[in-house]
Amino acid sequence: MLAHRSMTIAVSLLAAAACCCGHTVLAQDELQRARDNDQPSGLDQLRASDQTLRSAHGLAFTVRRDGSGAQATREPYTKARVVISRRDDATRAGLVDADQAPQWQVATFGIIRSADGMEEPIPFAFAMDQDHARYLDAFEIARIESEPRYAQNLIDDSGAWTAMQWLSEWETLVGAPIIDDTPREGPRFDGNVLVGDDPTNAIYVDLAEFPSTYAFGAWWYLGIEDNLPRRFELVYYDVRGEDNQSVGDGISRLTISNVQALDNPTEIATAVRHAAKLLDETNWRERGETPLSEILDLTTPFTLPAPEGFQTRSYEPPADRRQQQAQAEPALNIPAPDFTLLDSEGIEHKLSDYRGKTVIIDFWATWCGPCLMVMPELQAIHEKHKDKGVVVMGVNAWENGDPKALMKARGWNYLLLLNGDQVAADYQVSGIPTMVIVDPNGMIIQRKVGAGPGLTEDLEKAIESAVIRQ
Repeated sequence: MLAHRSMTIAVSLLAAAACCCGHTVLAQDELQRARDNDQPSGLDQLRASDQTLRSAHGLAFTVRRDGSGAQATREPYTKARVVISRRDDATRAGLVDADQAPQWQVATFGIIRSADGMEEPIPFAFAMDQDHARYLDAFEIARIESEPRYAQNLIDDSGAWTAMQWLSEWETLVGAPIIDDTPREGPRFDGNVLVGDDPTNAIYVDLAEFPSTYAFGAWWYLGIEDNLPRRFELVYYDVRGEDNQSVGDGISRLTISNVQALDNPTEIATAVRHAAKLLDETNWRERGETPLSEILDLTTPFTLPAPEGFQTRSYEPPADRRQQQAQAEPALNIPAPDFTLLDSEGIEHKLSDYRGKTVIIDFWATWCGPCLMVMPELQAIHEKHKDKGVVVMGVNAWENGDPKALMKARGWNYLLLLNGDQVAADYQVSGIPTMVIVDPNGMIIQRKVGAGPGLTEDLEKAIESAVIRQ
């Protein structure tokens, strides 16, 4: 478990962490009892919605997307129909799990229009079954297909992200940080809102503690009767134009309507055909050609067919993405980059001043749940080895809180160094916690990333190895 650092050009955001700690999902009857006694919390309602998604056999719904405020002129207007069916091996509620394994079979068909409505509408079609993800490229007149592990890439390339964003981001915004762990600022129930004809519970989630997000808040509007999402809003601040000038705040809005539960293959196949009819009258098909909905194979409704004239091509990840996937881990047995940082009392510390000692550098932040999980083990190592030539350094990076107050409150007194963002970059840190062990000769001999079992044993072995190398 670790938290990742991400940057976007659209907004300024304080990055956040998520850890998997195994909270029990609130059962439906528990939610009802909570409603009978008092209004359940936002946390309870999101967990109930997650459970509903995990237990759903299939769903069909219509999506509309637009924006308001500074997003009104930037957000594409989308209308789409979506059908999803749970895979037999699914364990999570979102589109994919933490390992990018698909959790649903999907078919989505839609039309994207520019915010001003002046440009030609763009149709899109995306589908994913057990073996393939596919989309139709209206410009290249081609069906692009890949293994399911690249499904999110194809969703992004096809334009289907405009309809699928809420499900694509469920694990990032609800599953990992809320279902598996409780953020410091819990989801807030803010009352009942009518979305279309559906009464909903409005839940606000502060995203300041969440990983890989690019907005500072999210609103989930959950159907009171079925717990399923009816609207998803991302709240941005400091939206930037192409010239990097601020154009104000804005909201990206995705509204879900006509929600239908699908209980068997016949209902699912019928729903996919109905969804495809949204595109039958678009500029994709010439007059007289067989409509897309009619060339679907209803025995395999999530296998997107290639219309007449469409070539089938295999998807190739962009070169930079392939390089990133193949990128080697940071090297070991190299000199540790020297640095100078101040501690919480304003005293300067230079790494090279600790030559002759074994140094454990822990990159961390107060918002990082996994970081806080490993810190008691680091404190124990500090207490055991502080008089034996071992120094534990907590290098605080990517911070939005008060690290000094947190360590004091927890009783952790190993060395705290502040403002370590540049040092983290120099040490090629992409996720925290990351622990780097430097031997008495100033060489990096081990890196340990994330929170997990066996950390103390690994660090003890590294300390023993450093002594031998001295």
